[in-house]
Amino acid sequence: MTKPPAGPDIATALVVMLGGTLGTGCRYALSLLPGQSGPLHPGTLLANLIACAGYALLTAFLAGLPKSAHARRRQLTNKGLGMGLCGGLSTMSTLSLELVQGLSGGQVWATLAYLLVSFAGGLMASWAMAALGARLAARIQAGAR
Repeated sequence: MTKPPAGPDIATALVVMLGGTLGTGCRYALSLLPGQSGPLHPGTLLANLIACAGYALLTAFLAGLPKSAHARRRQLTNKGLGMGLCGGLSTMSTLSLELVQGLSGGQVWATLAYLLVSFAGGLMASWAMAALGARLAARIQAGAR
């Protein structure tokens, strides 16, 4: 039998809001980079790549740590940095808007290239950083023994 939900978790909500605030602020700062009006939007691209890399690193790292150690701290870290910071930093809606604008503006090939770079870059960054996170956790595990 499963346990019923315990009710609102204020600490988790607060770390998600704090992380989201920081992530959104970073995304705004990246939107100020020059070259935002062409077919390639460096601020959005960097924000999404950094968010993919950061969330993959964090998730793999936390998954590789012992399950019994610091479960609450791990949950708050995952929610605050992952869902909050990385979620606030990444932006699918802005990417979609930029793609529609590029296609509507007749920049079909440049827009498709931007789409490819965004998704392939996000997958490659996630893969590389997940591997790094797993290695870091394994190192910590080996050192703890």
